Amino acid sequence: MPLRKPRGRRGNGEGSIYQRESDGYWVGMAYVHTTSGQIKRRPVYGRSFEEVRGKLDVLKTRSAAGMPAPDRRTTVAQFLDQWLADIRDDKRATTIRGYESAVRLHLVPALGKKRLDRLSAADVRSFMAGMREKCLCCANQWDARRPPAQQCCSRGRCCGRRPSTRQLQYVHAVLRNALGHAERLELVPRNVAKLVRVKTPEYSVGKGLPVDQVRTLLATAEGTRFHPLYVVAATLGLRRGELLGLRWCDIDMDDATIHVRQTVQRVGGELVVEGTKTRASSAVVPLPKITRSAILARRRVWADERETAGECWQDHDLVFCTQVGTPLEPRALNRDFDKLRVRAGLPGVRLHDLRHTVVSLLLSLGTPPHVVQAIARHADIDVTMTIYAHTNMDEMRQALDAIEWEAG
Repeated sequence: MPLRKPRGRRGNGEGSIYQRESDGYWVGMAYVHTTSGQIKRRPVYGRSFEEVRGKLDVLKTRSAAGMPAPDRRTTVAQFLDQWLADIRDDKRATTIRGYESAVRLHLVPALGKKRLDRLSAADVRSFMAGMREKCLCCANQWDARRPPAQQCCSRGRCCGRRPSTRQLQYVHAVLRNALGHAERLELVPRNVAKLVRVKTPEYSVGKGLPVDQVRTLLATAEGTRFHPLYVVAATLGLRRGELLGLRWCDIDMDDATIHVRQTVQRVGGELVVEGTKTRASSAVVPLPKITRSAILARRRVWADERETAGECWQDHDLVFCTQVGTPLEPRALNRDFDKLRVRAGLPGVRLHDLRHTVVSLLLSLGTPPHVVQAIARHADIDVTMTIYAHTNMDEMRQALDAIEWEAG
């Protein structure tokens, strides 16, 4: 069968179209701008002359509109590795750790072999649908070639551990952020992850603890090494990492203020001292009298520990540290609090509930929300009001009773 050729001759700059003799495919060539900044000849392929002409027109239109063609065929896995390397110096270690986990466990196994410039919204939508049905116990064993019933776990049957709504949203957010970076580098024409909607998780309301339970906890902890830490947590609402990262240079006893600047976290098997969770988290907070007394008590104990340690002391300027001055292990604090809550008769209480207590108590006392937001150091006031604010039946009844109707 003779090869079909387009009628007429294409003008200069329109590109060339021809049919290959080996397999009958049509090939189009055109000079376009690439992501390397150079003008190079790029091919498109199709089963018919009309299909190739359409693809060639799209390629030239994008180039004319300032959207260069990819300089090389990059897979999603290759780009994600490069993306993680590019942002490593700009993100917190805990953030990078979470990104790496989402990339390694979910994104690369399912989407890694696809070409970055050919990734579509349908691919992302199919990936999210598959992730909703995947078993969590074998996230490293994803294999799309196996039957769905065997993708759940090595035993060939599902254990029922499905990803939560929050996990699905997080993985989607990581992919969306990565493709946003690719879009800024002009590696893709658009961020296809933005075209896929995921369900927003419903956060539980943080009601905190009653005041009498907080007093019980602090009374039980009195005389122990961590008592000042629990006082600071119960009066200022600092997060665990912020408590462990608090330094003496961050405390101004003359002005009675504390500046939250850093945190201590365990990341990748080692303790990491890094900045606060968000820019809003780094803020100056006033010190109540009870907190100042606890910090002064801690200062005296800290000085004794430093003198006892002698040459073994490692000065990190930390308020809450080990007996030789090094950062405290976060899990050690958790273990101490676990014992404390059992002794206090409150086995279901968490350390983070002390932060909830501060915010909820301030709101219940009628403190303006923007003031509570500043004390809690939330990036958005919606977080303060959505997660922490709550009302009970008495408060609602009191509000409705305030409405007065005049008899007509």
